[in-house]
Amino acid sequence: MNPETIDKIWAKSGGKCECIKAAHNHPGGHCNKELVREMHNKSGAGGWKLLQMFVSSGENINAYAVYCIECFQQLPAVLQKDETYSGKVWGTT
Repeated sequence: MNPETIDKIWAKSGGKCECIKAAHNHPGGHCNKELVREMHNKSGAGGWKLLQMFVSSGENINAYAVYCIECFQQLPAVLQKDETYSGKVWGTT
């Protein structure tokens, strides 16, 4: 995925975790944790990853969500791996 698309997805998120998983027990239903742009694919405070929510042609920014490291690590292992049908992690090196 090109950096410009990642920037658009980041902007769409408002710099906050977009997780709405009920099992994570987020107050108000959304995580909304503040994240740091430079912490993409990094652990620690402000760290985050991109999660592909559904299959889409091209680089549809609406097919992706920004997840904080903590929410991402709570996802089932199948969603955390590259090359999965859904839940592909983008921007990894």
